[in-house]
Amino acid sequence: MRKRWLKLAAVPVALSIIAVSCGSDDDSDSSSGDTTEETTEGTEDTEGGDDAGDTGEAGGNALASGPYNDVDFFYLPPVSEDFGKPMLTAGTFATAFTADEDAMAALEYLASPEYVENRLAAGAGGFLSANSNVSIDSYPTPLERSLVELLTTSEVARFDAGDLMPGVVGSGSFWSGIVDITTESKTVAEAFAEIESTWPEEASPATECEPKEIVPGDGSITIFGPEVESELEGFITSMEPFTEATGIEVSITGDRSAAEQIGVQVEGGSAPDIMIFPQPGRLIDFARSCDLVPLADNVTAAISENFVGFDELGNVDGITYGVPNKSDVKSLVWYSPTAFEAGGYTIPETHDELVALMDSMVANEDTPLCIGIGSDAATGWPGTDWTEDYMLRLKGPDVYDQWVNHEIPFDDPDVIEVGEFWFDIWSNPDYVFGGLPFVASTLFSDAGLPILEGECLMYRMANFFASQWPEGTQVGPAE
Repeated sequence: MRKRWLKLAAVPVALSIIAVSCGSDDDSDSSSGDTTEETTEGTEDTEGGDDAGDTGEAGGNALASGPYNDVDFFYLPPVSEDFGKPMLTAGTFATAFTADEDAMAALEYLASPEYVENRLAAGAGGFLSANSNVSIDSYPTPLERSLVELLTTSEVARFDAGDLMPGVVGSGSFWSGIVDITTESKTVAEAFAEIESTWPEEASPATECEPKEIVPGDGSITIFGPEVESELEGFITSMEPFTEATGIEVSITGDRSAAEQIGVQVEGGSAPDIMIFPQPGRLIDFARSCDLVPLADNVTAAISENFVGFDELGNVDGITYGVPNKSDVKSLVWYSPTAFEAGGYTIPETHDELVALMDSMVANEDTPLCIGIGSDAATGWPGTDWTEDYMLRLKGPDVYDQWVNHEIPFDDPDVIEVGEFWFDIWSNPDYVFGGLPFVASTLFSDAGLPILEGECLMYRMANFFASQWPEGTQVGPAE
Protein backbone atom coordinates (compact mmCIF):
# COMPACT_ATOMS: atom_id res chain seq x y z
CA MET A 1 0.00 0.00 0.00
CA ARG A 2 1.23 3.47 -0.81
CA LYS A 3 1.44 5.69 2.26
CA ARG A 4 1.66 9.16 0.74
CA TRP A 5 -0.84 10.64 3.20
CA LEU A 6 1.58 10.89 6.15
CA LYS A 7 1.61 14.08 8.22
CA LEU A 8 2.32 17.25 6.29
CA ALA A 9 4.64 20.16 6.80
CA ALA A 10 2.75 23.36 7.58
CA VAL A 11 2.27 25.24 4.30
CA PRO A 12 0.37 28.38 3.33
CA VAL A 13 -2.46 27.91 0.84
CA ALA A 14 -2.39 29.90 -2.41
CA LEU A 15 -5.57 31.37 -3.87
CA SER A 16 -6.80 31.77 -7.46
CA ILE A 17 -10.04 32.99 -9.10
CA ILE A 18 -12.87 31.42 -11.11
CA ALA A 19 -16.64 32.00 -10.97
CA VAL A 20 -18.90 29.29 -9.47
CA SER A 21 -22.42 29.67 -8.06
CA CYS A 22 -23.43 28.66 -4.55
CA GLY A 23 -26.36 26.56 -3.43
CA SER A 24 -27.62 23.37 -1.84
CA ASP A 25 -29.75 20.42 -2.82
CA ASP A 26 -30.62 16.91 -1.82
CA ASP A 27 -31.68 14.59 -4.61
CA SER A 28 -32.39 11.56 -2.47
CA ASP A 29 -35.33 10.78 -0.25
CA SER A 30 -33.63 10.95 3.13
CA SER A 31 -36.33 12.02 5.55
CA SER A 32 -34.92 10.05 8.49
CA GLY A 33 -32.95 12.10 10.98
CA ASP A 34 -31.55 9.17 12.94
CA THR A 35 -27.96 9.33 14.03
CA THR A 36 -25.19 6.76 14.22
CA GLU A 37 -21.81 7.40 15.81
CA GLU A 38 -18.71 5.31 15.19
CA THR A 39 -14.96 5.40 15.72
CA THR A 40 -12.14 3.34 14.34
CA GLU A 41 -11.75 1.95 17.85
CA GLY A 42 -15.22 0.34 17.93
CA THR A 43 -18.87 0.65 16.91
CA GLU A 44 -22.10 1.68 18.60
CA ASP A 45 -25.16 1.96 16.37
CA THR A 46 -28.53 3.54 16.85
CA GLU A 47 -31.38 2.78 14.51
CA GLY A 48 -31.03 4.57 11.15
CA GLY A 49 -33.23 4.95 8.09
CA ASP A 50 -32.80 3.86 4.50
CA ASP A 51 -31.78 6.25 1.73
CA ALA A 52 -32.31 5.46 -1.94
CA GLY A 53 -28.99 7.08 -2.73
CA ASP A 54 -26.87 5.07 -0.32
CA THR A 55 -26.69 1.63 -1.89
CA GLY A 56 -26.37 0.06 -5.29
CA GLU A 57 -27.70 -3.32 -4.19
CA ALA A 58 -31.13 -4.72 -4.90
CA GLY A 59 -32.85 -4.70 -1.56
CA GLY A 60 -36.58 -3.90 -1.67
CA ASN A 61 -38.60 -5.65 1.03
CA ALA A 62 -41.16 -7.19 -1.32
CA LEU A 63 -40.40 -10.15 -3.53
CA ALA A 64 -40.41 -9.72 -7.28
CA SER A 65 -43.73 -11.11 -8.53
CA GLY A 66 -44.31 -9.70 -12.03
CA PRO A 67 -43.72 -11.34 -15.40
CA TYR A 68 -40.19 -9.90 -15.46
CA ASN A 69 -37.55 -10.27 -12.77
CA ASP A 70 -34.50 -8.77 -14.47
CA VAL A 71 -33.50 -5.11 -14.90
CA ASP A 72 -30.49 -3.34 -16.33
CA PHE A 73 -29.76 0.15 -17.58
CA PHE A 74 -28.58 1.90 -20.72
CA TYR A 75 -27.09 5.34 -21.21
CA LEU A 76 -29.61 8.10 -21.96
CA PRO A 77 -28.67 8.75 -25.61
CA PRO A 78 -27.42 12.09 -26.93
CA VAL A 79 -29.55 14.45 -28.98
CA SER A 80 -26.74 16.06 -30.98
CA GLU A 81 -23.39 14.70 -32.13
CA ASP A 82 -21.91 18.14 -31.39
CA PHE A 83 -21.59 17.47 -27.65
CA GLY A 84 -20.33 13.90 -27.52
CA LYS A 85 -21.85 11.64 -24.85
CA PRO A 86 -22.44 13.87 -21.81
CA MET A 87 -22.91 12.39 -18.35
CA LEU A 88 -24.84 13.96 -15.49
CA THR A 89 -23.37 13.07 -12.10
CA ALA A 90 -23.90 13.74 -8.41
CA GLY A 91 -22.15 12.73 -5.22
CA THR A 92 -20.57 13.73 -1.92
CA PHE A 93 -17.45 15.76 -1.11
CA ALA A 94 -15.04 15.66 1.83
CA THR A 95 -14.04 19.10 3.14
CA ALA A 96 -12.09 20.59 6.04
CA PHE A 97 -13.27 22.94 8.78
CA THR A 98 -9.93 22.60 10.57
CA ALA A 99 -6.62 23.89 9.21
CA ASP A 100 -4.26 21.26 10.56
CA GLU A 101 -1.97 18.56 9.20
CA ASP A 102 -4.08 15.67 10.48
CA ALA A 103 -7.19 16.80 8.58
CA MET A 104 -5.18 17.33 5.40
CA ALA A 105 -3.54 13.91 5.77
CA ALA A 106 -6.97 12.30 6.05
CA LEU A 107 -8.24 14.20 3.00
CA GLU A 108 -5.23 13.09 0.97
CA TYR A 109 -6.04 9.52 1.93
CA LEU A 110 -9.69 10.03 0.91
CA ALA A 111 -8.41 11.17 -2.50
CA SER A 112 -6.30 8.02 -2.94
CA PRO A 113 -7.06 4.75 -4.75
CA GLU A 114 -6.26 2.91 -1.50
CA TYR A 115 -9.22 4.49 0.27
CA VAL A 116 -11.64 3.42 -2.46
CA GLU A 117 -10.19 -0.09 -2.53
CA ASN A 118 -10.45 -0.35 1.25
CA ARG A 119 -14.00 1.00 1.15
CA LEU A 120 -14.97 -1.61 -1.43
CA ALA A 121 -13.24 -4.36 0.53
CA ALA A 122 -15.32 -3.44 3.57
CA GLY A 123 -18.29 -4.96 1.73
CA ALA A 124 -20.94 -2.35 2.59
CA GLY A 125 -22.01 -2.15 -1.07
CA GLY A 126 -23.32 0.68 -3.18
CA PHE A 127 -20.15 2.80 -3.13
CA LEU A 128 -19.04 4.21 -6.48
CA SER A 129 -16.08 6.52 -7.04
CA ALA A 130 -14.90 8.63 -9.96
CA ASN A 131 -11.31 7.81 -8.96
CA SER A 132 -9.83 6.82 -12.31
CA ASN A 133 -6.89 4.96 -10.76
CA VAL A 134 -9.06 2.32 -9.12
CA SER A 135 -9.38 -0.83 -11.18
CA ILE A 136 -12.92 -1.57 -12.30
CA ASP A 137 -12.24 -5.15 -11.20
CA SER A 138 -12.14 -3.87 -7.60
CA TYR A 139 -15.90 -3.40 -7.68
CA PRO A 140 -17.71 -6.52 -6.45
CA THR A 141 -20.70 -6.78 -8.81
CA PRO A 142 -21.23 -6.58 -12.58
CA LEU A 143 -23.70 -3.73 -11.96
CA GLU A 144 -21.16 -1.63 -10.09
CA ARG A 145 -18.43 -2.41 -12.62
CA SER A 146 -20.61 -1.31 -15.52
CA LEU A 147 -21.63 1.88 -13.70
CA VAL A 148 -18.04 2.83 -12.87
CA GLU A 149 -16.91 2.13 -16.42
CA LEU A 150 -19.62 4.46 -17.69
CA LEU A 151 -18.70 7.09 -15.09
CA THR A 152 -14.95 7.09 -15.64
CA THR A 153 -15.07 6.97 -19.46
CA SER A 154 -17.57 9.80 -19.96
CA GLU A 155 -16.61 12.19 -22.74
CA VAL A 156 -18.26 15.15 -20.97
CA ALA A 157 -19.25 15.10 -17.29
CA ARG A 158 -21.16 17.75 -15.39
CA PHE A 159 -22.39 17.81 -11.81
CA ASP A 160 -26.08 18.11 -10.98
CA ALA A 161 -26.94 21.77 -11.66
CA GLY A 162 -29.51 22.02 -8.88
CA ASP A 163 -26.85 20.96 -6.39
CA LEU A 164 -24.65 23.85 -7.55
CA MET A 165 -27.29 26.58 -7.62
CA PRO A 166 -28.21 28.73 -4.60
CA GLY A 167 -30.27 26.68 -2.18
CA VAL A 168 -33.38 28.83 -2.58
CA VAL A 169 -33.31 27.89 -6.27
CA GLY A 170 -31.66 24.46 -6.56
CA SER A 171 -33.59 22.86 -3.69
CA GLY A 172 -36.51 25.27 -3.67
CA SER A 173 -38.06 27.09 -6.59
CA PHE A 174 -36.55 24.70 -9.18
CA TRP A 175 -38.31 21.76 -7.49
CA SER A 176 -41.62 23.58 -7.12
CA GLY A 177 -41.37 24.88 -10.69
CA ILE A 178 -41.17 21.31 -11.98
CA VAL A 179 -44.32 20.49 -10.02
CA ASP A 180 -46.10 23.54 -11.49
CA ILE A 181 -45.19 22.42 -15.00
CA THR A 182 -46.22 18.83 -14.34
CA THR A 183 -49.59 19.79 -12.88
CA GLU A 184 -50.01 22.29 -15.73
CA SER A 185 -50.64 25.14 -13.31
CA LYS A 186 -47.90 27.02 -15.16
CA THR A 187 -46.33 26.77 -18.59
CA VAL A 188 -42.62 26.07 -18.85
CA ALA A 189 -41.97 29.74 -19.61
CA GLU A 190 -44.07 30.90 -16.65
CA ALA A 191 -42.50 28.43 -14.23
CA PHE A 192 -38.96 29.26 -15.33
CA ALA A 193 -39.67 32.99 -15.03
CA GLU A 194 -40.85 32.38 -11.46
CA ILE A 195 -37.65 30.45 -10.72
CA GLU A 196 -35.59 33.31 -12.12
CA SER A 197 -37.36 35.78 -9.83
CA THR A 198 -36.12 33.83 -6.78
CA TRP A 199 -32.43 33.94 -7.70
CA PRO A 200 -30.61 35.72 -4.83
CA GLU A 201 -27.95 38.37 -5.07
CA GLU A 202 -24.46 37.04 -5.64
CA ALA A 203 -22.51 36.19 -2.49
CA SER A 204 -19.01 37.47 -1.83
CA PRO A 205 -16.41 35.21 -3.50
CA ALA A 206 -14.26 32.85 -1.47
CA THR A 207 -11.19 34.73 -2.68
CA GLU A 208 -12.03 37.48 -0.17
CA CYS A 209 -11.43 35.11 2.76
CA GLU A 210 -8.19 35.36 4.71
CA PRO A 211 -5.67 32.60 3.80
CA LYS A 212 -5.37 29.88 6.44
CA GLU A 213 -2.06 28.32 7.41
CA ILE A 214 -1.95 24.57 7.98
CA VAL A 215 -0.69 23.91 11.53
CA PRO A 216 0.30 20.68 13.33
CA GLY A 217 -2.57 18.51 14.55
CA ASP A 218 -3.14 16.80 17.87
CA GLY A 219 -3.23 13.24 16.54
CA SER A 220 -6.99 12.93 16.17
CA ILE A 221 -9.76 14.08 13.82
CA THR A 222 -13.55 14.07 13.76
CA ILE A 223 -15.64 13.43 10.64
CA PHE A 224 -19.35 14.15 10.18
CA GLY A 225 -21.51 13.11 7.23
CA PRO A 226 -24.81 11.65 6.00
CA GLU A 227 -24.00 7.95 6.14
CA VAL A 228 -25.44 5.64 8.81
CA GLU A 229 -25.72 1.91 9.44
CA SER A 230 -23.89 -0.37 6.99
CA GLU A 231 -22.52 2.49 4.87
CA LEU A 232 -21.03 4.11 7.96
CA GLU A 233 -19.58 0.80 9.08
CA GLY A 234 -17.89 0.50 5.69
CA PHE A 235 -16.50 4.02 6.08
CA ILE A 236 -15.15 3.17 9.54
CA THR A 237 -13.45 0.03 8.28
CA SER A 238 -11.90 1.85 5.34
CA MET A 239 -10.29 4.43 7.68
CA GLU A 240 -8.51 1.82 9.79
CA PRO A 241 -5.51 1.51 7.41
CA PHE A 242 -5.11 5.30 7.59
CA THR A 243 -4.92 5.16 11.38
CA GLU A 244 -2.45 2.27 11.21
CA ALA A 245 -0.21 4.22 8.81
CA THR A 246 -0.32 7.60 10.57
CA GLY A 247 -1.34 6.99 14.19
CA ILE A 248 -4.12 9.56 13.74
CA GLU A 249 -7.30 8.47 15.52
CA VAL A 250 -10.54 8.99 13.62
CA SER A 251 -14.02 9.47 15.12
CA ILE A 252 -16.96 9.49 12.69
CA THR A 253 -20.55 10.58 13.31
CA GLY A 254 -23.28 9.97 10.74
CA ASP A 255 -26.74 11.48 10.41
CA ARG A 256 -29.22 11.58 7.52
CA SER A 257 -29.80 15.28 8.15
CA ALA A 258 -26.10 16.14 8.25
CA ALA A 259 -26.46 18.86 5.59
CA GLU A 260 -28.93 20.70 7.82
CA GLN A 261 -27.16 20.01 11.12
CA ILE A 262 -23.77 21.28 10.00
CA GLY A 263 -25.05 24.87 10.04
CA VAL A 264 -26.00 24.57 13.71
CA GLN A 265 -22.63 23.00 14.52
CA VAL A 266 -20.70 25.77 12.78
CA GLU A 267 -22.75 28.49 14.50
CA GLY A 268 -22.19 26.79 17.84
CA GLY A 269 -18.43 26.50 17.36
CA SER A 270 -18.53 22.69 17.25
CA ALA A 271 -17.85 21.99 13.58
CA PRO A 272 -16.13 18.67 12.78
CA ASP A 273 -12.60 18.62 11.43
CA ILE A 274 -13.90 17.06 8.19
CA MET A 275 -17.40 17.22 6.75
CA ILE A 276 -18.78 14.93 4.05
CA PHE A 277 -21.19 17.21 2.18
CA PRO A 278 -24.04 15.41 0.42
CA GLN A 279 -24.57 18.49 -1.76
CA PRO A 280 -21.75 20.69 -3.08
CA GLY A 281 -24.01 23.73 -2.86
CA ARG A 282 -23.63 23.65 0.92
CA LEU A 283 -19.88 23.34 0.45
CA ILE A 284 -19.98 26.50 -1.66
CA ASP A 285 -22.01 28.34 0.98
CA PHE A 286 -19.50 27.55 3.74
CA ALA A 287 -16.51 28.30 1.50
CA ARG A 288 -17.87 31.77 0.74
CA SER A 289 -18.63 32.39 4.41
CA CYS A 290 -14.92 31.65 5.07
CA ASP A 291 -15.67 28.67 7.32
CA LEU A 292 -13.99 26.01 5.15
CA VAL A 293 -10.25 25.53 4.77
CA PRO A 294 -8.72 25.48 1.26
CA LEU A 295 -7.01 22.16 0.63
CA ALA A 296 -3.24 21.89 0.94
CA ASP A 297 -1.11 21.33 -2.14
CA ASN A 298 -0.60 17.60 -1.54
CA VAL A 299 -4.36 17.06 -1.37
CA THR A 300 -5.05 19.01 -4.56
CA ALA A 301 -2.25 17.07 -6.28
CA ALA A 302 -3.88 13.77 -5.26
CA ILE A 303 -7.23 14.98 -6.61
CA SER A 304 -5.66 15.99 -9.95
CA GLU A 305 -3.89 12.63 -10.22
CA ASN A 306 -6.84 10.44 -9.36
CA PHE A 307 -9.99 12.26 -10.49
CA VAL A 308 -9.28 13.07 -14.11
CA GLY A 309 -12.22 15.00 -15.52
CA PHE A 310 -13.75 15.42 -12.06
CA ASP A 311 -10.95 17.35 -10.37
CA GLU A 312 -12.64 20.76 -10.56
CA LEU A 313 -15.94 19.71 -8.98
CA GLY A 314 -14.76 20.66 -5.47
CA ASN A 315 -13.61 24.14 -6.54
CA VAL A 316 -15.20 27.38 -5.37
CA ASP A 317 -14.08 30.57 -7.09
CA GLY A 318 -10.94 28.78 -8.27
CA ILE A 319 -10.00 27.45 -4.82
CA THR A 320 -10.14 23.70 -4.13
CA TYR A 321 -12.12 22.85 -1.00
CA GLY A 322 -13.58 19.42 -1.69
CA VAL A 323 -12.34 15.89 -2.36
CA PRO A 324 -14.80 13.87 -4.50
CA ASN A 325 -16.04 11.02 -2.34
CA LYS A 326 -19.04 8.94 -3.35
CA SER A 327 -20.29 9.38 -6.93
CA ASP A 328 -23.66 8.78 -8.55
CA VAL A 329 -24.44 8.33 -12.24
CA LYS A 330 -27.65 10.03 -13.33
CA SER A 331 -27.86 9.72 -17.14
CA LEU A 332 -29.37 6.24 -17.02
CA VAL A 333 -32.51 4.52 -18.30
CA TRP A 334 -33.64 1.38 -16.46
CA TYR A 335 -35.35 -1.40 -18.41
CA SER A 336 -35.94 -5.17 -18.41
CA PRO A 337 -33.77 -7.01 -20.94
CA THR A 338 -36.34 -9.82 -21.01
CA ALA A 339 -39.15 -7.37 -21.78
CA PHE A 340 -37.09 -5.78 -24.55
CA GLU A 341 -36.34 -9.19 -26.03
CA ALA A 342 -40.00 -10.16 -25.88
CA GLY A 343 -41.01 -6.99 -27.71
CA GLY A 344 -38.19 -7.13 -30.22
CA TYR A 345 -36.80 -3.80 -28.94
CA THR A 346 -33.16 -2.68 -29.12
CA ILE A 347 -31.28 -0.14 -27.04
CA PRO A 348 -31.25 3.29 -28.76
CA GLU A 349 -27.99 5.05 -29.53
CA THR A 350 -29.45 8.51 -30.31
CA HIS A 351 -32.46 10.50 -29.19
CA ASP A 352 -34.07 10.03 -32.61
CA GLU A 353 -33.74 6.29 -32.10
CA LEU A 354 -35.24 6.66 -28.61
CA VAL A 355 -38.28 8.44 -30.05
CA ALA A 356 -38.60 5.80 -32.75
CA LEU A 357 -38.38 3.11 -30.04
CA MET A 358 -41.14 4.76 -28.01
CA ASP A 359 -43.34 5.04 -31.08
CA SER A 360 -42.73 1.37 -31.84
CA MET A 361 -43.72 0.46 -28.29
CA VAL A 362 -46.92 2.49 -28.58
CA ALA A 363 -47.72 0.74 -31.87
CA ASN A 364 -47.33 -2.58 -30.02
CA GLU A 365 -49.66 -1.32 -27.27
CA ASP A 366 -46.79 -1.07 -24.80
CA THR A 367 -46.26 2.04 -22.64
CA PRO A 368 -42.70 3.38 -23.03
CA LEU A 369 -42.06 5.40 -19.88
CA CYS A 370 -42.50 5.32 -16.14
CA ILE A 371 -42.12 8.80 -14.56
CA GLY A 372 -42.58 9.88 -10.95
CA ILE A 373 -41.35 13.04 -9.22
CA GLY A 374 -42.77 12.53 -5.71
CA SER A 375 -40.26 12.77 -2.85
CA ASP A 376 -42.13 14.20 0.16
CA ALA A 377 -40.78 17.72 0.83
CA ALA A 378 -38.33 17.28 -2.07
CA THR A 379 -41.05 16.52 -4.64
CA GLY A 380 -40.00 17.75 -8.06
CA TRP A 381 -36.28 16.99 -8.01
CA PRO A 382 -36.42 14.12 -10.54
CA GLY A 383 -37.68 16.64 -13.09
CA THR A 384 -34.67 18.85 -12.45
CA ASP A 385 -32.53 15.90 -13.55
CA TRP A 386 -34.43 15.71 -16.85
CA THR A 387 -33.80 19.43 -17.36
CA GLU A 388 -30.10 19.04 -16.63
CA ASP A 389 -29.64 15.94 -18.80
CA TYR A 390 -31.30 17.58 -21.78
CA MET A 391 -29.52 20.90 -21.23
CA LEU A 392 -26.28 18.97 -21.77
CA ARG A 393 -27.67 17.14 -24.79
CA LEU A 394 -29.39 20.07 -26.50
CA LYS A 395 -27.16 23.03 -25.61
CA GLY A 396 -23.85 21.49 -24.55
CA PRO A 397 -21.56 21.90 -21.54
CA ASP A 398 -20.66 25.56 -22.14
CA VAL A 399 -24.28 26.74 -22.02
CA TYR A 400 -24.86 24.35 -19.10
CA ASP A 401 -22.07 26.07 -17.15
CA GLN A 402 -23.45 29.51 -18.00
CA TRP A 403 -26.86 28.44 -16.73
CA VAL A 404 -25.46 27.03 -13.48
CA ASN A 405 -23.40 30.17 -12.86
CA HIS A 406 -26.36 32.45 -13.71
CA GLU A 407 -24.49 33.98 -16.62
CA ILE A 408 -27.73 33.40 -18.50
CA PRO A 409 -31.06 33.71 -16.66
CA PHE A 410 -33.31 30.79 -15.85
CA ASP A 411 -35.92 32.08 -18.29
CA ASP A 412 -33.43 32.44 -21.14
CA PRO A 413 -34.87 31.09 -24.44
CA ASP A 414 -32.29 28.27 -24.43
CA VAL A 415 -33.40 27.12 -20.98
CA ILE A 416 -37.09 27.36 -21.86
CA GLU A 417 -36.47 25.32 -25.01
CA VAL A 418 -34.96 22.54 -22.90
CA GLY A 419 -37.93 22.53 -20.51
CA GLU A 420 -40.39 22.38 -23.38
CA PHE A 421 -38.36 19.56 -24.95
CA TRP A 422 -38.82 17.16 -22.04
CA PHE A 423 -42.35 18.37 -21.30
CA ASP A 424 -43.41 17.39 -24.82
CA ILE A 425 -42.35 13.85 -23.90
CA TRP A 426 -44.03 13.87 -20.49
CA SER A 427 -47.31 15.29 -21.79
CA ASN A 428 -47.72 12.67 -24.53
CA PRO A 429 -50.39 10.38 -23.00
CA ASP A 430 -49.23 7.45 -25.12
CA TYR A 431 -45.70 7.67 -23.74
CA VAL A 432 -46.24 7.83 -19.97
CA PHE A 433 -47.72 5.20 -17.66
CA GLY A 434 -50.78 6.75 -16.02
CA GLY A 435 -50.40 9.95 -18.01
CA LEU A 436 -49.16 13.35 -16.87
CA PRO A 437 -51.53 13.64 -13.85
CA PHE A 438 -49.94 10.47 -12.42
CA VAL A 439 -46.39 11.90 -12.49
CA ALA A 440 -46.50 14.39 -9.60
CA SER A 441 -48.39 12.01 -7.30
CA THR A 442 -46.03 9.04 -7.82
CA LEU A 443 -43.00 8.61 -5.55
CA PHE A 444 -39.77 8.38 -7.53
CA SER A 445 -38.84 5.38 -5.36
CA ASP A 446 -41.90 3.49 -6.67
CA ALA A 447 -42.16 4.87 -10.18
CA GLY A 448 -39.88 2.34 -11.91
CA LEU A 449 -41.39 -0.78 -10.36
CA PRO A 450 -44.17 -1.18 -13.00
CA ILE A 451 -41.39 -2.27 -15.37
CA LEU A 452 -41.48 -5.64 -13.64
CA GLU A 453 -45.20 -5.92 -14.43
CA GLY A 454 -44.70 -4.85 -18.05
CA GLU A 455 -46.91 -1.81 -17.44
CA CYS A 456 -44.13 0.48 -18.69
CA LEU A 457 -40.77 -0.40 -20.21
CA MET A 458 -38.26 2.37 -19.31
CA TYR A 459 -37.47 4.60 -16.33
CA ARG A 460 -34.92 7.42 -16.46
CA MET A 461 -33.36 7.50 -12.98
CA ALA A 462 -29.94 7.52 -11.34
CA ASN A 463 -27.97 4.45 -10.29
CA PHE A 464 -29.21 4.63 -6.68
CA PHE A 465 -32.59 3.33 -7.85
CA ALA A 466 -30.90 -0.08 -7.85
CA SER A 467 -31.79 -0.35 -4.16
CA GLN A 468 -35.52 -0.07 -4.92
CA TRP A 469 -35.90 -3.23 -6.99
CA PRO A 470 -37.62 -6.00 -5.01
CA GLU A 471 -35.78 -8.96 -3.57
CA GLY A 472 -35.39 -11.63 -6.22
CA THR A 473 -34.81 -9.16 -9.06
CA GLN A 474 -31.68 -9.69 -11.14
CA VAL A 475 -30.24 -6.15 -11.12
CA GLY A 476 -27.60 -5.47 -13.76
CA PRO A 477 -25.69 -8.01 -15.80
CA ALA A 478 -25.59 -11.57 -14.49
CA GLU A 479 -22.32 -12.76 -12.97
